[in-house]
Amino acid sequence: MTQATGAPLTDRTIHAGLWTIGARLASRVVDFLTLLVLARFLGPADFGLVATAMTLIFIVEAVLELPLSSALLRMPEMTPRAFETAFTLGLLRGLLVAGVMAALAWPIARIYGDDRLVLLVCTLALAPATRGLISPQMILFEKALDFRRKGALELIGKMVAATIAIGTAVTTGSYWAVAAGTVATPTVMMICSYFMAPMRPRLTLADWPLFSDLIGWNFVSQTIAAINWQIDRILLPRFTDVASFGRFAAANDLSQLPHQAVIAPASAPLMAAFVSARDNGRIQQAYLSSSGSLILVLMPVYVFMALLSGPVIRVLLGPNWEGASPILAGLAIASLLGLPSTTMPPLVMVLNKSRSLAVRSVIELIVRVPLSLIGVTFFGVAGAVIARAGGSIAVSVSSMALVRSVAGVSMLDQLRAMMRPVASILPGGLVLMLCKHWMDFEQHLYLSFIASGLLFCASYAIFVLIFWVLAGRPGGIEASAVRILSKIFLRK
Repeated sequence: MTQATGAPLTDRTIHAGLWTIGARLASRVVDFLTLLVLARFLGPADFGLVATAMTLIFIVEAVLELPLSSALLRMPEMTPRAFETAFTLGLLRGLLVAGVMAALAWPIARIYGDDRLVLLVCTLALAPATRGLISPQMILFEKALDFRRKGALELIGKMVAATIAIGTAVTTGSYWAVAAGTVATPTVMMICSYFMAPMRPRLTLADWPLFSDLIGWNFVSQTIAAINWQIDRILLPRFTDVASFGRFAAANDLSQLPHQAVIAPASAPLMAAFVSARDNGRIQQAYLSSSGSLILVLMPVYVFMALLSGPVIRVLLGPNWEGASPILAGLAIASLLGLPSTTMPPLVMVLNKSRSLAVRSVIELIVRVPLSLIGVTFFGVAGAVIARAGGSIAVSVSSMALVRSVAGVSMLDQLRAMMRPVASILPGGLVLMLCKHWMDFEQHLYLSFIASGLLFCASYAIFVLIFWVLAGRPGGIEASAVRILSKIFLRK
């Protein structure tokens, strides 16, 4: 890997990213434990019913998503009127989402032939409605690269929701446990946000022009992306039984955890880093460094899921869910194919090229929707997984081409940014395959699972360090990790 990829992110940005990713990881641990408990009290059919109800909600929420935080973050000065406009837009969006879902609840129940969906859809619509009402002034902490409060906010919401969901599952054994946890998280976060970032809401759209451009292209992009994200969840309940769909939904949620735990929380620190790099004329180097760093972190997670999907499912969900293991393996591979696209969205938003996101979504739509229609119709869940992989390839290739167009980063340099992670994962994957072959996962599931994970992580880390040294110790996450660890050990 060339030194071109080595322009380091500032230590401040790295620390901000570690805070927000660490907080998100802690939240995902709570999600894991909640899922572990719920899977013991509920069956695939219960998860499938809630996933069916959530499908259209995901689409409506994504279509009506307003990037208010991103718009505020780009402003040189955030005024009280801008915050009030952001609150008003969030309120209007929440009312619109709730109204649309209430109107669609009965037709959805008719389409899928289950009257329970009427009340379930109306209840679950409260989640996106309350999520949009979180205090806009929380962005002040993000602009200062202080993500501790944001992490604490999410963790509090998750813990309260987990308590409610588990309590409901233990006492009722009903699918309403999943729904209760889904609604509780954003509701608790919304209430707590006004203690952390107090503001007296006032309804106004006076600063609408400051939001209109980003929201306009975001609406186009999100509408198309929502179809891409949910097309398999729309089709599968019509062509498979509810239990099979429940297994797909659970495997899909597991495969999405790395994205939710790393990529999503890293977006704000990356935007801050790209703004600084843009002003200093080093946007290309910053992009390559951050892209390589994210791939370095995420690749081993997806490889572990793909190669050890059976034990992952048995450990996390229990033996009754073993049918979800091949689905998880396929979805993990599909996620691996999409890794080159992970850093593109914050880059184009900083460069005011949000139109590129809409272009990328259109390309994915052209590839993924036909594949999903054919795959799900004839092959069910397996067809949905193959369509997901095809869409990931389309997203990665188009993202690389668009980054070359808007930022001047060649596709060859983008591929070079992946060289060290790929070279490091090969011996790590071999170690994992040997563990899978020699260890007794049937008799000693948890011991073998933990031992395999530790050996895999150790081998991957060793080869990451070796290839980083051979590359001349360029900047990036390896350099920051070495500096942080050196300070820790030198203190001792």
